[in-house]
Amino acid sequence: MAAQGAHDDAGQRLVVGREREMAALTSFLRGAIRDGGAQLVTGEPGMGKTELLDAAARQVASMGARVLRASGSEFETELSFAVLHQLLLPVVDGLPELPEVHRAALATALGLERGDPPGRLVLVSALLAWLRHLTSTRPLVLVVDDLQWVDRASVVVLSLVARRLSGLPVGLLLAQRSEYESFFDRESAPQLILTPLDDDAALSLLRHHHPNLHVSVQHRILAEAGGNPLALIELPRSLTAAQETGADYLPPTLPLSVRLRWTFERRVSGLPGPSRRLLLIAALGGAAGTRLTRVVAGSAPDLAPAEAAGLVVVDRRANRLRFTHPLIRSAVVDLATVPERRAAHHRLAQLTADPEVRALHLAESALWPDDKIAYQLVDVAVAALERGDTVQAVSVLLRAADLTVDPAARAGLLARAAYIGANFAGTLAGARALLDRACAADPAVANTLQASAAAAAHLLNSEGDIDTAHKLLVGALANGDPDPRSAEALEEALRTLMMICTFGGRQELWQPFVEAVDRLAPLLTAPFRLTAALFADPVRSTPEQLRELDALVAGLDGENNPIRVVTVALAGQYVDRFPVRALARVAAEGQAGGAVALAVQALIMMAVPAFFEGRWEETASLADEGIALCQDNGYELLEWGAQNSRMLLAAARADTEYLARARARMHQWAIPRNAMAVRTFTANIEGLAALTQGRYQDAYAAYTSICPLGTFPPYEQVTVWTIMDMVEAAVRSGHLEEARAHVRAAAEAGLAHFSPRLRFLCDASAALVADDDAYPAAFEPLVTAPESVRWPFPLARLELAYGERLRRDRAMRAARPHLERAVKLFSDLGATPWAEQAETALRATGVSRRKRDAGRGAALTPQERQIAELAATGLTNRQIGRRLSLSPRTVGAHLYRVFPKLDITSRAALRDALTGLDDREDTP
Repeated sequence: MAAQGAHDDAGQRLVVGREREMAALTSFLRGAIRDGGAQLVTGEPGMGKTELLDAAARQVASMGARVLRASGSEFETELSFAVLHQLLLPVVDGLPELPEVHRAALATALGLERGDPPGRLVLVSALLAWLRHLTSTRPLVLVVDDLQWVDRASVVVLSLVARRLSGLPVGLLLAQRSEYESFFDRESAPQLILTPLDDDAALSLLRHHHPNLHVSVQHRILAEAGGNPLALIELPRSLTAAQETGADYLPPTLPLSVRLRWTFERRVSGLPGPSRRLLLIAALGGAAGTRLTRVVAGSAPDLAPAEAAGLVVVDRRANRLRFTHPLIRSAVVDLATVPERRAAHHRLAQLTADPEVRALHLAESALWPDDKIAYQLVDVAVAALERGDTVQAVSVLLRAADLTVDPAARAGLLARAAYIGANFAGTLAGARALLDRACAADPAVANTLQASAAAAAHLLNSEGDIDTAHKLLVGALANGDPDPRSAEALEEALRTLMMICTFGGRQELWQPFVEAVDRLAPLLTAPFRLTAALFADPVRSTPEQLRELDALVAGLDGENNPIRVVTVALAGQYVDRFPVRALARVAAEGQAGGAVALAVQALIMMAVPAFFEGRWEETASLADEGIALCQDNGYELLEWGAQNSRMLLAAARADTEYLARARARMHQWAIPRNAMAVRTFTANIEGLAALTQGRYQDAYAAYTSICPLGTFPPYEQVTVWTIMDMVEAAVRSGHLEEARAHVRAAAEAGLAHFSPRLRFLCDASAALVADDDAYPAAFEPLVTAPESVRWPFPLARLELAYGERLRRDRAMRAARPHLERAVKLFSDLGATPWAEQAETALRATGVSRRKRDAGRGAALTPQERQIAELAATGLTNRQIGRRLSLSPRTVGAHLYRVFPKLDITSRAALRDALTGLDDREDTP
């Protein structure tokens, strides 16, 4: 933006009207160059973000710090690491001084060398090592403007770095338009929000830049500008001399956005033709490469008018050009004719050595469809998909379709884009429109694998049904030739069919899937073949398959392709192989706007081990985030999976109100669509809820509705998880022989060899059915084994069952330690009904326990109290998070610490519990 400053006695430029904000930045900078830190400045266009960053950069430079600067470009958002390249290029000569692994990672990411893209954590570690090296002599401040236009790869790296600056003399100062969102994690840096200037500050700024305005004109400008600094500076520039002095009237209306844009366009249109053409290259190309910046910044005569007009700032020593405000860049592009834009893109394509960048510019320079360019764009889309950038992949495929001559090929690209959008990127609603476009280009595309898979995904999440989607995909797979060139499409269609079979919940749906996988096996990747076996029918996993899976899981640490991560994770879901770190990366990228559907699946699979391992607050947060993503993006089918761990948690805590609402919603949606897995899904939940409430016959009925005890039917995945649940329900309801039959069946299936947890559950089930003269020998090794504490919920139930049997045998003293441990384990989990069962059994041994409500609520922290009060009003975790600037996960974690403290199990009980707490606090 135009200059907004004055000068003090020492020659330092001050930011007029932003004294408070500048003081806050000064405080931040002083701390950052000593101990590290990050700061995000946000505000509407024209609020002075760039000017504040300029002033901060000058100030910290005067403190002796080195300053590196970069800014985002809306035309560079698809270029990975473009801003990181711009930011670090001035110090690239120092790269050889880093260890080779760090040097290579940075050199590859910055495009200085060719090689496999580095993993994100490796790149972050390398960047931190470089920053540590650069600060060996003096502090460093990184300044990044226009964060909303910074490419995603750079933003994610900067977000991760921002969290790791503690202890380094490095400051990270960023600015972003408030009406935009970026992939930067807002929790990584505190925000300094620029609000409109008050009347006194606005008048001071206006007088500084336009001292000759008549007072009436000043008031009119102040009224129209609304405290926007850029408008205060720019609006008067369009006035005539007569208008400035009040000798002529002002237009009756001056809409801020229209007037500002018009003002910029007039300033840009007044430049000579060569200047405008040069600015157009800069606007479209940004800082795509050193060669480009030299071409632009090195043209002094043609840039002089733009510099004189205050549109750009040129640093000739660094060969860099910077627009003084983003609207100038937009105006330059808007004012250019279509032929001028094409010519600029053609020139940019010649200037770059990056094939992806060249393809994108060639696409924009094309006059008519061009298959050669379209093929190049497909390669760009494939590369984007492999990086996990599903949104860019869809965008580039659509542009490739526009450039494709053959209607059938164009339809195929549109169908491909529809599939990626529906199944990965989260653009489910747009998939139908893309499929319609594809069919309009070539009606035969409707029978292709990709179109069928996209249509099936849309059907499943709209008004379609399981059987129609199943028939659609089975037919497409039967008609598809086993051509190696269609391998990717085959696997995508099979992946969708696998989910259809899973949610269909009927064994007959699986047979065509199994036959197709067998027939097409040579064309399928090893991870998918493994997933097709282990996810579909985990009970029949072989030792060889599990060893192969372990090797694949071990290789995910450096994997950047989210599709591969989720595929391997699905293979391990029911056999206890959870690559949590890799899944966390997928979830974070999807939540930041990447592959939304994959992020949901990642959250689902992260919540499962969290529940198994007793990290129940984390379980709730992960599940809530997954549910919110599903609801925001229309993924009604995936919401089941997101609900699974959340409902298990509610069942273990007897939150009957939540269970009733969730069950009704799921059945209402699923049953009309023939998604009969909902019955198995909810039966498992209802079985645990009945156990929690002591309704043992109901628990037995719920579990046996899934399958008879003593059997593990094919494709009933959940039976792997419910070994101990089913046995406990049978034992407590008096069906001991059936329980023993189930223990034998689990042993015959070899489930104990799948994982340590499943071994524990099998051994625990065997202890539950042990004869009266042998049960201590079965229980003791389990309850005393150190590794058993990894699974606190089943361990607590085992301690409770052991203590109850000892008490029934009149071994009161022996029973007490086990029951006391059960009470503690259940209480720590917030499983209040189970804790009460254990306390009742403990009292029956002769131990007197104080009522746990004596100090009810006393341990609530102020933030827990605030969150509890908001939740009591009916706000969701996401709504509470927005109000308090917390993530939904953090809100959930606080609430699930609150529930056991208040001795409640549901949100519905919060209001009464808080009221009771207030009454006790008011009692003298």
